[in-house]
Amino acid sequence: MNRDHLGIAPQPGLDIYEFNIQARDGHPICVRVYKQSDRTGLPLLIYLHGGLETDDASCRALAAQIPVLVLSYRVSFSAREPFSKRIWDSFDAIRWVASQGPSELPINLEQGFILGGTFAGANFTAGIAHLSVREGLIPSLTGLLFLAGSFCHPDVRPAAYRDRRISVDEIDDPPGLTRNMGLLQKINGYHHYSLSLTPVWQRRLSFIFAGGNPRRDEALLFEQLLKKEDVDTKKYVYSGLPHGFWTTCPDLDVSKTWGQDLIEGGSVSF
Repeated sequence: MNRDHLGIAPQPGLDIYEFNIQARDGHPICVRVYKQSDRTGLPLLIYLHGGLETDDASCRALAAQIPVLVLSYRVSFSAREPFSKRIWDSFDAIRWVASQGPSELPINLEQGFILGGTFAGANFTAGIAHLSVREGLIPSLTGLLFLAGSFCHPDVRPAAYRDRRISVDEIDDPPGLTRNMGLLQKINGYHHYSLSLTPVWQRRLSFIFAGGNPRRDEALLFEQLLKKEDVDTKKYVYSGLPHGFWTTCPDLDVSKTWGQDLIEGGSVSF
C-alpha cells in the first residue's frame, strides 16, 4: 500500500532527511534518517514499525539524546500484502545498511549495529535477528531493542512453558490489542511455523512492555530464557497498563517515565 505521509518538521540540532532504497522486487522503500548535526562515525539503530511518522517522536528522542543515527522506513500494513513481504522488505533495508550504509551514511557499525522496534516492529526485530544469522549478514547485529512485542504464536506454545504464558488467555480483549487481531493474522498470511513470527536469539537486548499487554508473559519468559544463556538483558515493565499506553495517554507521568526508559534501553543495547 502506498500513501502520502507527513512531511518532516525541522528540529534544531538534528538532521532529518529521506531517500529511497530498492527492495528485492524492485519497488522503492522510503527511508528516513535522524542524526545529530555535524556528527559522524555514529552507531546505528534501525527502528521498525509502520509509516515514517508513526514513531517519529521516539526516533527524534533517541537520535538527540544517545547519540546514535536512527534509521526508520516505511512498512506497508495493507491487508492486500502478505506478512512475509514486510519481513523481506525490512531485511532488504537492513542488508542495504550493512553493505552500503558505511559509505552512504555517517555511521560506524563497529560502534553498534542495533535493530529495534515497537509492536509489530518488535516482532519483526526478533524474526529478522534469526534471519540475519541464517542469511549470513555481515557485519552482524550487535544488539536488539523490543518494545511491546510478540514472540511466540499461540498455536506453538512449548509444552514445558505453557503454564508460564497465561497472559494471552487471561487478559481478554484489553485496550489497544484485542482478540480481533487474529482476523488480521489470517488475512495477512501469518503462519505459526514462520521463523519470523516465532523467534529466539542475540547478544545485548532491552525489553520494554506493559503489564496489561496480553503478550506480557511471552516477553517475561523470553527475557528469562535468554538470561540463562548469558545474554545481557534489561527489562522495563509497567504494571497494569495496556498495550501502547504511552501513545494513547502521552501526558501520564508513567508515559514520561517510558520515554526516559526508551533512551536508557536504547543506550544499553549497544
